[in-house]
Amino acid sequence: MVKRYDLHHKQIVEIGCSKGDFLLLLCELGNNYGIGIDPSAVPGRVQSAAADRVRFFPEYYSERHSEYVGDLICCRHTLEHIYDVSDLLKTVRRSIGNRLDTAIFFEIPDTIRILKELAFEDIYYEHCSYFTPGSLARLFRSCGFEVTDLYRAYADQYLLIEARPVAAPSNLIHPQEETLEQLTQELQHFLYRIQTYLSSWKQHLNQLKQQGKRVVIWGSGSKCVSFLTTLGATDQIEYIVDINPYRHGRFIPGLGKEIMSPQFLQAYQPDQVIVMNPIYCNEIQQMLNQMNVATDVVPLSINQKF
Repeated sequence: MVKRYDLHHKQIVEIGCSKGDFLLLLCELGNNYGIGIDPSAVPGRVQSAAADRVRFFPEYYSERHSEYVGDLICCRHTLEHIYDVSDLLKTVRRSIGNRLDTAIFFEIPDTIRILKELAFEDIYYEHCSYFTPGSLARLFRSCGFEVTDLYRAYADQYLLIEARPVAAPSNLIHPQEETLEQLTQELQHFLYRIQTYLSSWKQHLNQLKQQGKRVVIWGSGSKCVSFLTTLGATDQIEYIVDINPYRHGRFIPGLGKEIMSPQFLQAYQPDQVIVMNPIYCNEIQQMLNQMNVATDVVPLSINQKF
């Protein structure tokens, strides 16, 4: 991003910046200045050499932030939590005005991947908007932007869009956009296979409990909550593991499962570790090896065979 948009000594605005990791990194890499807007922002939580060049607003983005435009406006994993997405993007577009050189970058979960991989763990109430490449691109075009790039990243789990404001409506269609027929096929695939997939996981967890096996989940985020509640697995798993020290000693919402540090596994010695995001399996296996924890690492994946 820094190289593509020559982000050096520029101003960057991030909507939904959380604790500021991404914004601070952009400011470090290009000696940039940042504005982070998020009701959960905690200035100083993330240590950074760019901290004195970044200002946080612990509040929701609105018209009152329109004075902060910058050379790049980015928003990662926030749009899916917003009910009126058109209103948000139109607010962004109005704030830009005639400054048509402002770059736009948004990142969200890819619904096509959810349908293809039967990723029920990525469907939960905090997400009130679900986008495919086509619907995301149409949203941006309808709000005064032209899509300059549309692609997937993070093992194809996330959908990324880059755009620029335009004075006249754009009708450029990106090659990644799917047709309505293609989307219908993916939906039918999901509906046809999801119950069998859920049943296989339920059977697997019940068998482990009957055998007296110790099972933990690695990853305490929303995937974990959705996985446990969808499967009704309140008794089969006792502990959750997460590397985030701010979560240790806390509990999974609605289920009361305690979140432990990875070091807890040295004493607990689980028989199986279910990894909520397969992209971390190699990293987790290395940590387990270093702690001398011999266990079966099982990724949450449609390709997993029991």
